[in-house]
Amino acid sequence: MPGDVRTRGLPLVLLLAACGGFEQEAYDVVLDEAQALAVPYSCTDKTGEDDVTTTGAGGPSGLGHHQRWTVRADEFGATLLEMPDVIFNDHLGNPIDFDEDNVALDVLEGTTSSKGPFQYVNIRAIPLVMGTGIVTYVLRISIDNKSLEDDAIHGTIALRGSRASGLGSDAEEQEVCTSTLRFTGTRVK
Repeated sequence: MPGDVRTRGLPLVLLLAACGGFEQEAYDVVLDEAQALAVPYSCTDKTGEDDVTTTGAGGPSGLGHHQRWTVRADEFGATLLEMPDVIFNDHLGNPIDFDEDNVALDVLEGTTSSKGPFQYVNIRAIPLVMGTGIVTYVLRISIDNKSLEDDAIHGTIALRGSRASGLGSDAEEQEVCTSTLRFTGTRVK
């Protein structure tokens, strides 16, 4: 019989059965202590005729050296990363708070749960003196594993700050600074 519920429902049942898999994992994460105390950075000044890059180590990262992260499944196969409130110090020691509401956990949107590496991003734009420009900070967390269900994870936390003069289509990038920290983590069982 055409349109029989038994034949129409079979593809739906097969689809739902194949949608299992990753739901949630928690990790005890440890930052590389030497890097967290003296964060390596690289800055490129773009105001001259040629770009000039300087490297060095800034002060403490501002992040807890031991944290609990939870990765959860989200809609359409994507994932969310929950971590303690992120306040990352830039290379000059200025604290960049990615959660203006100061809730206990920050939630970063991420890539698919099917295979790694896995990327999570948070963006914060801070205007300079009225109408003169903007600084945009991008926090990117990369879990370099192939699976989110591994017993151990590793990767990097990177902060990229970009200072531009002017606004909108008239904005001109003047300086870009990047700080990077390594981390490892153990899956909580």
